[in-house]
Amino acid sequence: MIVKRRQLLVVATVAAAVAWATMAVARVDAVILDRPELVQAFILDDHNGKPFTADSLKGHWSLILAGFTNCPDVCPFTLANLEQVVAELGLRLRPDRLPVVVFLAVDPDRDRANLKEYVKQFHPDFMGVTGELDQIERALKGFDAVAVRSKPDARGNYSVSHSAAVAVVDPQGRLAAKINPPFDPQPTAEFLADLFRRRDDARTGERGR
Repeated sequence: MIVKRRQLLVVATVAAAVAWATMAVARVDAVILDRPELVQAFILDDHNGKPFTADSLKGHWSLILAGFTNCPDVCPFTLANLEQVVAELGLRLRPDRLPVVVFLAVDPDRDRANLKEYVKQFHPDFMGVTGELDQIERALKGFDAVAVRSKPDARGNYSVSHSAAVAVVDPQGRLAAKINPPFDPQPTAEFLADLFRRRDDARTGERGR
């Protein structure tokens, strides 16, 4: 009788965990691509001045946000939340499976000078990248993102509008999913951990056939 009660307790605990995970994933506004799309070639520079290309995305999962360092709200809000998402993922995944967070700076004339300082204030491992406008456009297209600069006023001031979604790129350098705000850390981390496991397990299964 005691054994049966313990078995029931274990079943109930597992069921509750599964239900919680399902609810957490449901709270995330995301789109998962049935067929991940290879990110087209581009050539940018990271915040240390080293080349950053589409091949730099291979070998690990990446979370990519387009924005600019003078952004008043969306960019700092998202980067701060992604810092918490990575922390939550650290409770669920091995360190070598954590994603690289990449900030694609779309306003190079104003972003280059302070890009490193900007991304490092959110997390020491965050990567800032930028480059020539034509290469930025190629990267944006690969991440299914957009950025539009307004016409400068008489003083040369202009604003930049850009996508708010975060692109999820798999270790093969393919766009696998997109996540929309508000990026609530706990359910977002649960969603990503589940996505990483399922895609990595599927790839391992294909290699084992």
